[in-house]
Amino acid sequence: MSTFDLDPVVRAVSAASRVARRAAAERANLADLLKDDKSPVTVADLAVQVAVTAALRAAGVPHADRLVGEEGADSLDAGGSVMIEQLIRLSGESLDAAGLGHAAPTTEAALRELLDAAGLDPAAEGRDTFWCLDPIDGTKGFLRGQQFAIALGLVEGRDPQIGLLGCPHLPLGESDDYGAADDTGSIYLGVVGEGAWAGPATASGTTDLAPTAVSPEPPGGRVRVCLSYEKAHSDTDRTSAALEATGVQTTPIHIDSQCKYAMVASGRADLYLRLAREGYREKSWDHAAGAAVVRAAGGIVESATGQPLRIDGRWVDAPGGIVVRTNAVTVPPM
Repeated sequence: MSTFDLDPVVRAVSAASRVARRAAAERANLADLLKDDKSPVTVADLAVQVAVTAALRAAGVPHADRLVGEEGADSLDAGGSVMIEQLIRLSGESLDAAGLGHAAPTTEAALRELLDAAGLDPAAEGRDTFWCLDPIDGTKGFLRGQQFAIALGLVEGRDPQIGLLGCPHLPLGESDDYGAADDTGSIYLGVVGEGAWAGPATASGTTDLAPTAVSPEPPGGRVRVCLSYEKAHSDTDRTSAALEATGVQTTPIHIDSQCKYAMVASGRADLYLRLAREGYREKSWDHAAGAAVVRAAGGIVESATGQPLRIDGRWVDAPGGIVVRTNAVTVPPM
């Protein structure tokens, strides 16, 4: 596995969390300004991608010249000059707050170049090691003012090895309502083979993080299961059947985005199933970071058929769907 200073990567995700949190707080104003109810998440997606890419590059993080990212420069075209102004403002303010103001873009050309950098096709460009970025994972959670995540993962030879999850609204500790927005938020770092850590979303480096690990067993014998608000990509019938097949009692936790991976990695959940509908193919940026964090925390991430999850460039190789679990939970292959 690659070994290098991870403090700049933590700072990059921390800066991105500031961008996203600010955009979430301003989502009503952004929608009104840009005349589109979906524009707040578009602005947040682009501003986070710009901030992360700029921060990684400024710090000279290995493999950060090109990323596998969800967004591209063409997304700027629909928003016009107003969107460009908002992106420069949001990314600049957040990078400056993270001590990275020198990396902030100040022109449309700089924005476009940073966004274009996320168009990496690892197979076509001969890259065996690359960063995967989902700037806002959990669109509907963002728009509701609930849970969403910034997900950054390093893939080496098809295996997620390093993962960071910035969760601007997710508390560090237990909560009675994970749908609510926490005042501080949290960040999770996992390095496979070395361990996992968690801390406040404002963390400035690894020293602000404390060790975290999956739960050794479900409390009281009840398996805590992360379930989506968003049902568009999951097969709820198969999920229900799989849960019944475990033969144990379950406690549901409804939560958006790769925050589900953070819940398992931090010992607050025991199982997450994402059993895809027929014809749907998982994107690498939706799982690379979370998979690395859970594996580093001592958990298991595999396909629904029981094979290890693999990243295939911009796609995920996981036949039948994805199972995220602790060692204490068994799910029969499907």
